[in-house]
Amino acid sequence: MTLTGVTNQTTLTLAPLVGAYLLSATGFLRAPGAVADFFEDLSKHPAALHAVGAVAFLTGAAILSFHRHWATPAEVAVSATGLWWAFEGAGMLASPEAVRRAMMRRGASRVMRVQNGIALPIGVYLMIVAIIGRIG
Repeated sequence: MTLTGVTNQTTLTLAPLVGAYLLSATGFLRAPGAVADFFEDLSKHPAALHAVGAVAFLTGAAILSFHRHWATPAEVAVSATGLWWAFEGAGMLASPEAVRRAMMRRGASRVMRVQNGIALPIGVYLMIVAIIGRIG
């Protein structure tokens, strides 16, 4: 048993990768206009929206293919993030026009900033699990 209670090697391997990506949310949180710029760029370039959707879907599906563990908070965080990315990517691929309309709605930037605010502590937690889980 480790200090974090996580003994699953797949979780300990994926935790720093998912955690580091979730920590990248600080970029959108530090620059208030970055989310609006990101949405505008994606809405102008359908191929970029498709590429982002494909990467999100494939990354989420890969995580879920190798990680189906829901026993500890870290396992839930890794699996739920993979599930979120798979659904997010599938939505971008299946209905890009609806995603484009949603990104242009008033308040869409605020919603993404809230999501990034939630992602940040989860990322910190997964990084701690990765560090302590390896030495615990």
